[in-house]
Amino acid sequence: MAASPFVLLPGERLDDLQRKGLLLIQHPDRFCFSADAVLLADFARVRPHEIAVDLGTGTGVLPLLLSAREETAGFDALELDPYQADMARRSVEGNGLSKRLRVITGDLRSLPDVLPRAHYTLVVCNPPYRRQGQGQAASAERDSAVREGSCSFSDVALAARSLLRFSGRFCFCFPADRLSEAFAVCEGQRLTPKRLRFVHALPGKQACLFLAECAFGGRPGLTVLPPLFLRDSEGRETPEIRQIYTQETFP
Repeated sequence: MAASPFVLLPGERLDDLQRKGLLLIQHPDRFCFSADAVLLADFARVRPHEIAVDLGTGTGVLPLLLSAREETAGFDALELDPYQADMARRSVEGNGLSKRLRVITGDLRSLPDVLPRAHYTLVVCNPPYRRQGQGQAASAERDSAVREGSCSFSDVALAARSLLRFSGRFCFCFPADRLSEAFAVCEGQRLTPKRLRFVHALPGKQACLFLAECAFGGRPGLTVLPPLFLRDSEGRETPEIRQIYTQETFP
């Protein structure tokens, strides 16, 4: 039996991303990716030969999912936590994507020390968006991944603007009740909202999340896409959600 190309440390597991055989190393005691990342990867449009960067990549799930959608695109992935960055790097190597996907350990608030300015055509980010004091996390590592602390959304938007070429796109997700706040921050960085989609847990429920695309220096004009429902009125996964997760076509 051939040896696995994936190097796992004690306690780590290998998860199937259901995309062209891609696998991801995660540790159950650390922050593991959630539905937000899968929805954002589906929402973000990756163009041929795109130069993209993921800010706060965690274990690297976003660039891995996006790499499966466009095989000519290249990705940089920035992560502050050295252990998370190491897991992402080993996932990239195990999947044989080292020529297309580079993982950098560094702080998005320390540009241009870690990433080149005005270099990318696409920035994606699933930022920490719980306010301080909101909810509880199981560990300090999980807390920093989900809660605003030393890194705010303003820091993320500033980094995105600094990294993007003119007319480049910034794609992110955020709580629906913070839409006006997020768009005000983006507008302050000349990141013009261009596409918006609300995510609802169930029909008839208020939106819990939104997915947005902003253009650096873009002209005004926002396209609001149809809402995305995670489950139907009977509590079952909707066909679109199943398609997003499995990339299979359902009637």
